[in-house]
Amino acid sequence: MLVLVIGDLHIPFRAHDLPAKFKKLLVPGKIQQIICTGNVCNTDYLHYLRTIAGDVHLVKGDYDDNPHFPSSLILNHPPLRIGVLHGHQVVPAGDTQSLAAVARAMDVDILLTGHTHRFEAFELEGRFFVNPGSATGAWHPTWPLRDPASLAALSERTAAKTKEDATIADKKADEPKPKKGAKTSDNKKNDDSAKDKPSASELKDANKDAESNKDGDEEEEEAKEAAAPVPSFALLDIQGAVVVTYVYQLIDGDVKVEKIEYRKNLDSNSLALQRGASGNAVAVGASATNYGQYGGR
Repeated sequence: MLVLVIGDLHIPFRAHDLPAKFKKLLVPGKIQQIICTGNVCNTDYLHYLRTIAGDVHLVKGDYDDNPHFPSSLILNHPPLRIGVLHGHQVVPAGDTQSLAAVARAMDVDILLTGHTHRFEAFELEGRFFVNPGSATGAWHPTWPLRDPASLAALSERTAAKTKEDATIADKKADEPKPKKGAKTSDNKKNDDSAKDKPSASELKDANKDAESNKDGDEEEEEAKEAAAPVPSFALLDIQGAVVVTYVYQLIDGDVKVEKIEYRKNLDSNSLALQRGASGNAVAVGASATNYGQYGGR
């Protein structure tokens, strides 16, 4: 069974539409079920999802105003139980241990969440966790907004600093080496250690420069990462206890695909107990507020 996991569209408030290259891939007749992790924000787009597959399940995001959307869901695909939660109830957002606690509380094998607008897939405590990211690449408060001018200025400063460091290194490499038997700087240091020893203020300035360089490198990395979320969604190919996840990401105008496999460890008890009918959804929105003790609000 092929299941589309998609969420955090934020249409039309933070994005106008799905990327055209995603729309070409999401055609009717190929996908059997859709699970939306919330923040559709637009009824028309909910109808659009139903044109891709008639079996659509979704949870309420923190920006969805439809009171009829459940806070969480459990979908049964024997022998797998799949939990769905938008993720704004989890604090800190996207925290692995908090997500693991939610999965234990829901008693699910797979937990699908959104909210962070970052794709993630990992296995923990024998359970599988997937966050499909934002299908539109919509911005999120955890992604600081950087205008192009500030990013360009930061890049120029970094390039200038790199050039300066290279120039200093070249000058040191070109310095003549002392001849054999000549009095070296080490000998001079022994003769006049007080003169050559750096002062406390010089050491302080050197440390300050090192910290500044470190902060600049970290700032550049954060700026690159925070420039914009990467549009993404996931397809789950569910075959019994095995789930193959295909992650689609729009990077530099091209769709990149990654493959991740999860296999549930079936013991004798889980083989004997087939929990629920295939595709049967149970809304557990009323109990979702109980996740406060597991890191929620």
